[in-house]
Amino acid sequence: MQAVNSINPILRSYRSRMGYVVGWMIAIDLYMSVAFYVSRVPFHTLLVDTLVFSLLFAICLLPLWYPIRYNAWDKKSWTFNIVAHSILLMVMLAVCLGCGYAFTYLLAIGDSEYLDFMVSSLPWKALEGTFLYAIVVMIYHLCIAIEKLNEKAANEIRLNKMLKDGELNLLKSQINPHFLFNSLNSLSSLIIKDATQSQEMLVALSDYLRYTVLATHRGVSTLKEEVENIRRYLAIEQLRFGSKLAYKITIAEDCLPLKIPTMLLQPLFENAVKHGVYESTEVVHIVATAVQKAQRLHIEISNNFDDEAVGQRKGSGTGLKNTREQLRLLYGHLALLQTKVVNGKFVVALEIPA
Repeated sequence: MQAVNSINPILRSYRSRMGYVVGWMIAIDLYMSVAFYVSRVPFHTLLVDTLVFSLLFAICLLPLWYPIRYNAWDKKSWTFNIVAHSILLMVMLAVCLGCGYAFTYLLAIGDSEYLDFMVSSLPWKALEGTFLYAIVVMIYHLCIAIEKLNEKAANEIRLNKMLKDGELNLLKSQINPHFLFNSLNSLSSLIIKDATQSQEMLVALSDYLRYTVLATHRGVSTLKEEVENIRRYLAIEQLRFGSKLAYKITIAEDCLPLKIPTMLLQPLFENAVKHGVYESTEVVHIVATAVQKAQRLHIEISNNFDDEAVGQRKGSGTGLKNTREQLRLLYGHLALLQTKVVNGKFVVALEIPA
């Protein structure tokens, strides 16, 4: 947990400093009005007296921030707090009243009327100092409480981000091994059949994995980068399935630089290959489009499939589940991904806030 700001809150900004000055001007005005009404001291003498003591109080109240700031008052007993604040108050009053009376006494030598006023006003000045002490100390405690609340909120945000990043990394770790194992199995079979194609597949797989490792640390990538890597993935699968797999990806130019979460689309294409190509005896066409509408990136991925074959080979649904979970973690809800079956095609519609 970060330490509470050690700078006096009154001195942190121009606005707070001006507020402190204005507050003292109001206090001086009120004190002058009352003192002039109840005493017979000339106005100019009373003005000097008020300015001297107000200035001393204003200065002495500022250092009080540090004993308040550096003591865990909320963890101490009420007895300790009362005794500590009483000591601080008496020290402040002793300094302010002692210095103030010493200075004004030198100014008032020979002025018996003012000397009488000095003696009679001592209790009122002590009461004024106590009142000002209470106000400023409450402001200090309030500032500390607000800073602790802000600090707690910031820590919760950081913790949630760490948890969210951990969940996202876990989801991605479920995706990459799945594809890697399938690719290695395909490569193993292809080596026996066609050495040239197996070499092409190995190079494509290397490029794919290099991008995946580097991009995952960034968290986000451009749609152009993601699509290029998807093409690598589909090229690898096409080397395995040959003419059984055909794909077409159409991206609007204004969508290419848009940022999307890294590896968000990968499980959707894996899903299309797994449930479209694996059991089909016909050519499976994977078609993907991306356009931007109303400040949102709309991506649609469709593939034809053999309903009977897919019905016999039901998967765990990890790909769609992972994508939905990533969207929930990143954007707060699941409605950004919809699936439907239209005329023998499985369609995934995805919306990403641009």
